[in-house]
Amino acid sequence: MNRILANLLCIVFGGIGLNAVSSEFCVADEKLNGFLKKAVDYALPRTVKIFGASVGRIEGYGTGILVSDEGHVVTGNGVFLNGFNTRVVLNDGTTLPASVIRRDPSLQLALLKIKASTPDFFQLDEKPAAQKGDWVIAVSNSFKVAERTEPLSVTLGVLSLETHLTAKRRRDEILYDGDLYLIDCITSNPGSAGGAVVTADGKLVGMIGKLIESTETNTRMNYAVPKNLLAKFLAGTLPDKTVESTSEPSGKPAELGIRLFALGGRKSPAFVDRVQRGSPAAKVGIRSDDLVVTLNGKTLANSADFDVAAKSLVPGKMTVIVVKRRNKLLRFEITPIEKK
Repeated sequence: MNRILANLLCIVFGGIGLNAVSSEFCVADEKLNGFLKKAVDYALPRTVKIFGASVGRIEGYGTGILVSDEGHVVTGNGVFLNGFNTRVVLNDGTTLPASVIRRDPSLQLALLKIKASTPDFFQLDEKPAAQKGDWVIAVSNSFKVAERTEPLSVTLGVLSLETHLTAKRRRDEILYDGDLYLIDCITSNPGSAGGAVVTADGKLVGMIGKLIESTETNTRMNYAVPKNLLAKFLAGTLPDKTVESTSEPSGKPAELGIRLFALGGRKSPAFVDRVQRGSPAAKVGIRSDDLVVTLNGKTLANSADFDVAAKSLVPGKMTVIVVKRRNKLLRFEITPIEKK
């Protein structure tokens, strides 16, 4: 076995329990071990655990990276950020409430803010840190291995390809439209999204992307959102891909075509009773008996909350609606029409 590969395996698996690697090789080259150890030691304090809302089988946790000394955190967009008690846990175990500042639906990114000084953070710029074939390390809270001071998981792989992807709803689990790095680290696990991907010398390559799963092939993609896109997102300079109405706003209320169950009054859960034929809701696939969880960025506790959120909609302006269908949470981009 190649000595360098054996040393890398010893690092990834802790140097124990590898019958395929001889004890001779597990006496690792100090220079190589120290090289990767510095990268991991650099990434860990700059990567955080995030905990929030959980619905059904949808996990209520994720990972994020610190991107400023003022408590800004970039992570993957998700339902777990739609609750009222989103928390960020720093490397030393400090737990702080977090608020969502901004989201980007095309790249599935979210910017959070905690009230704390964070001197250890990743500098974001538009210079690529790695090339095709370079070793990369992914740091994340995969499967919630850490809740307080426990170390995050670390996996080793290679940057395979830089490409552009347009993942569309119905064919894939989520929407994504942008550049990305394909990596062969196994990062498509619950909780991994938002983790740091760094080079072997500790330079940030990008952030582990939100899970993309093909409904046609039942396969998942391991990828990272490049650092240059994260920098633009933090600066607020990403192009707005929201589809706007080509007509002037009429001032009239918006219509989705959703009718909720009337039994139980305004304090009852926001279950869909029926969907009007040909309406925006019908076109995106919302069904009777779906439970509306969020609308236009607002978490709904009951039918009254749905009515309030619906009044904030603008005809012709795309928004996001999340529904629970059995044990699955489904996210739709929907453009309301003018109410007649």
